[in-house]
Amino acid sequence: MTTPLAAELGRLAAPASRTPFDDVRLSLVDALVAANTANRMGQDAWEEAFGAAVRSLRLRVLAEGETAVRAAAQLARYPARRMASVLPSSEDADVLLQRLLAEGMPLERFEGFADDPVTRRARAAAMETAWDGAVRVATAEMARWRAVAAELATWRRPTTTLWVLSVATLLIALLLASWLSGFVPAPAWFRPVNDLWWRLWP
Repeated sequence: MTTPLAAELGRLAAPASRTPFDDVRLSLVDALVAANTANRMGQDAWEEAFGAAVRSLRLRVLAEGETAVRAAAQLARYPARRMASVLPSSEDADVLLQRLLAEGMPLERFEGFADDPVTRRARAAAMETAWDGAVRVATAEMARWRAVAAELATWRRPTTTLWVLSVATLLIALLLASWLSGFVPAPAWFRPVNDLWWRLWP
């Protein structure tokens, strides 16, 4: 990286402390470095670098969100056939990408501007603002998926139907035992079964 570009990128190139998605940020910086080395620092280079960075953010957020949801589902023994309804969908991916790309609007103000020192500093400041906004969106989306996973981890299989079936089975078994033992008179339609049952015992 040339010294002027390093200074222009400010916190984007050298944050005061570790920040979320640092590897994606470094890839963004690398893309700008490559464009600077190729003497190609027009508007397209900045927008392409930002677009690639937010697409990486989207992949990261959705991948980690899916991992968290699957782990929670496994813990809760959530039915596999219902997993598709809780995992990140293609619609989620599209919406997230549009939200992330929208954070690049500060860069759009420089469309058609020449690559001069003043414009480059302004683009660098706009890129820093856009990146900070994209990180906020990605962090909020990550928190949303963690909340989905946390809620899913508390899921328990409904037991009402199981209890009803168990009680019904028990009552039927008790009734059959009562008929077979003669404790309760068996209905006429059941007497052949009763007779067959007692013939089995010498």
